[in-house]
Amino acid sequence: MWKKFSFISVVFILSMVLLTACSSDNNSEENADKGEGNLGTKEVELATDTYLSNIGATHLVKLLLEEVGYDVTVTSTDVGIEFSGLADGSSDASVGLWLPTTHASYWEKYKDKLDKISMVTEKVELGLTVPSYMEDIDTIEDLANNKNNIGKKLDWTITGISPGAGEMKLTKNEVMPAYGLDENWELQSSSGPTMAAALTRAIDNKEPIVVTLWTPHWTFNKFDLKILKDPKNKYGDPDNVYSASRKGFKEDSPLAYKIIKAFRLTKKQNQNIMLNIQNGMSNEDAAKEFLKNNPDFKEKILSKAKGE
Repeated sequence: MWKKFSFISVVFILSMVLLTACSSDNNSEENADKGEGNLGTKEVELATDTYLSNIGATHLVKLLLEEVGYDVTVTSTDVGIEFSGLADGSSDASVGLWLPTTHASYWEKYKDKLDKISMVTEKVELGLTVPSYMEDIDTIEDLANNKNNIGKKLDWTITGISPGAGEMKLTKNEVMPAYGLDENWELQSSSGPTMAAALTRAIDNKEPIVVTLWTPHWTFNKFDLKILKDPKNKYGDPDNVYSASRKGFKEDSPLAYKIIKAFRLTKKQNQNIMLNIQNGMSNEDAAKEFLKNNPDFKEKILSKAKGE
């Protein structure tokens, strides 16, 4: 009787061990499918500047990371602080570095402490921009030559954005001296929203205006605009937008790194998100609306990230 009981007990114990092992294997497979096996550190901080082109893209990445289990915060700040924060590890990653021209000074200063991840958007442009109804103003030289008395009409003022922006530094230090605009014209600092509001008012009244602008930007979806020709190429060839991270992020949060590496966004896609934000949607709701209207977008990026 004792032997029979012992035999049954051993069989029972072995069965339980096998069931537990199978269950564990199944759970491991499910976790691997969800990406939970290589999340690493789950708290991720994304950095962005204050411009809608980068804010929209950043909140899209936020949703993708949260989809696989990360806890994500977004910090929006001046571009200089964005770079320094990545360099000192205060934040983890950004998807809004404009290179090789717009953010060149920041990249040169901090590149040894950053990891460039991948290209997000290709061939983004920046330059002095006017409404298309200003038919007689086509190049930056037209401003310098005061064609049709444009300087006096605008009180010799170019409406800019925040003084720390890469485009503002480039305009002030390279473009204006090269064309002689620094002799009479003033580059007026403001902010992205203030510049856009001034542009909107001018167009509503069909008045002349010159602004510092870039693509992607929602105003190109809403208005008929033209970037002034730059025959001396002082704004340089079009930039690409890149993602980058602090040193060690790849090892600390490997799946997050892979998702950001796989992240791509066209100018047109970004401008759609930006326009929804401009029309009153929250940053996150605009990103959710984009994913709702582009169901394959999320699947493509996450599948690529998990397949690496």
